[in-house]
Amino acid sequence: MSPFRALRRLLAAAAMALPCSVPAAGTAVPGPVKILVGFPAGGTIDLVARLVAEQMQEDLAVPVVVETLAGAGGQLAAQALKRAAPDGRTLMIAPDHTAVIVPLTVARPGFDSRTDFAPVGMVADYAGALAVSQASAVKDLPDLMRYVQAHPGSGGVGVSAPGSKPQFQLDALAKARNLPLAAVPYRGSVPMVQDLAGGHIVAGITALGDFLEFHRAGKLRVVAVTGERRSSLLPEVPTAAESGYPLRLDFWVGMFAPAGTPPPVVERFNASLNKALAAAKVRERMAAVVFDPRPGPPSALQRRIASELDQWAPVIAASGWVRQ
Repeated sequence: MSPFRALRRLLAAAAMALPCSVPAAGTAVPGPVKILVGFPAGGTIDLVARLVAEQMQEDLAVPVVVETLAGAGGQLAAQALKRAAPDGRTLMIAPDHTAVIVPLTVARPGFDSRTDFAPVGMVADYAGALAVSQASAVKDLPDLMRYVQAHPGSGGVGVSAPGSKPQFQLDALAKARNLPLAAVPYRGSVPMVQDLAGGHIVAGITALGDFLEFHRAGKLRVVAVTGERRSSLLPEVPTAAESGYPLRLDFWVGMFAPAGTPPPVVERFNASLNKALAAAKVRERMAAVVFDPRPGPPSALQRRIASELDQWAPVIAASGWVRQ
């Protein structure tokens, strides 16, 4: 055997012995996959992430685990994803607040969702809702607005986070209708909903799924949903538009990889994600928390981010919000 042929065989054997760090589309990924979540364990974002992780683990044939890095509206998880190697081992599931609102409201968020992430795909849409305290005499959305007009100092409406979509929408509605509405920011939906159920605030606005259990238990009343159509879980509750108020709030969750992740890897994860979202178990559990699975290509998530950055930038600027 010639020295050249022997060297070529030696190099080929060495290459086969090396672990493959980048999987080809449709093949098994090289090792455990971590899905970062920037919100507390037990919340709806965490629940959805764990449902998806369980299904993707079956499809990818490697461990897929959820790692919680809660805090700062998802910034900690987003910053960790930015630092992660683009090797197909780290993903993030995050809501629109992290991908769209944080970059528009925080002076130094530590990431740019347009350049630091590779969109994998949409995970789900979910509806917003406005609810009132069961202890109040308010029965519907027009009733709430009349109450606010009659009690200017009591028009505080709880929102789940400072500098959030609900806060900016309430500000826009207050200005458009000359209403003494004021957002009362909380650090999460759970304490806000608890205060609302306890009668400490007159109204609150967040994801419909966060209100549902309390509404059914008679501890608060959902008086309007903020999506385009009524919820099949509460068909008797009108949309805000049906009640005569332009309060439109839609929320969503997406999956991301670090920027620079090779397209075949992104495509592999996208296929696995879409398969997970089609599973009956996942759809059933998501429906229980009023999430609507949204399978599709990575480009759909990319377009959604770009569209909402354009949509919310002027709304936030008009509110007078100062980046912090």
